[in-house]
Amino acid sequence: MSENRTSFSDEELTAFLDGELDKQEAAQIKAAAKSDGAVAARLDALAVPMKLLKLSMNPAVLDAPALPAHLAGAAPSPSRGIWVASAIAASFVIGVAVTNFMRPAPNTGWIATIASYQALYVTETLDGATQPSAETAQVLARAQDTFGVDLSEALSVAGLDFKRAQMLGLNGSPLLQVAYLAEDGTPMALCLKSVSGPDRGPKTTVMFDMAGVSWVENGIGFLLIGGGDTAKTEALSSGLAAVL
Repeated sequence: MSENRTSFSDEELTAFLDGELDKQEAAQIKAAAKSDGAVAARLDALAVPMKLLKLSMNPAVLDAPALPAHLAGAAPSPSRGIWVASAIAASFVIGVAVTNFMRPAPNTGWIATIASYQALYVTETLDGATQPSAETAQVLARAQDTFGVDLSEALSVAGLDFKRAQMLGLNGSPLLQVAYLAEDGTPMALCLKSVSGPDRGPKTTVMFDMAGVSWVENGIGFLLIGGGDTAKTEALSSGLAAVL
């Protein structure tokens, strides 16, 4: 990373949260988070909900039953029994809650996977984010080489404020994400991925309380997702499809 860098991909921020970056890279993100509220907000949106962890470890909230005698050991104190039971219950609560939140059901396809990722976004994730034009051009050029789609006009669509574009990956296949904020601050994402099967027209689905419109053209799957207003997402997707 170069010095004083303020633009980071979600992959880099997630790696930072997971402790996978080297000291220099981590220091760059720490510095940016202190000086740039947008970076700090994105880190908050991508972080695993530790409040759930703390809440699930609270015996008063769990109201856990006493452990069976063969697990509790010899004459445990009531407080110790409740704490151990709470810890066991907490591990289950956290595993179920975090796993179900972060992962779609098995074999639900690429759209559900994207939806589970987009569900993490809030207005603050993108508000104030500015991607350098050179970086945007580089991402879009790579996307055009990968998908054969010119996305230059997708940066200026009525009702959508472009924030950034980034190449991601899903099951070893390239995936493009173009992130926007709608006029009301709703985070929206246009995603492209190579898919098999025939072309098809727009199809509307609702996942994670978000409306998504997908269509397939020339072996490329398109998805616009975000917000709970189905009619609005359909209208915005029509505007995007017209320029792609």
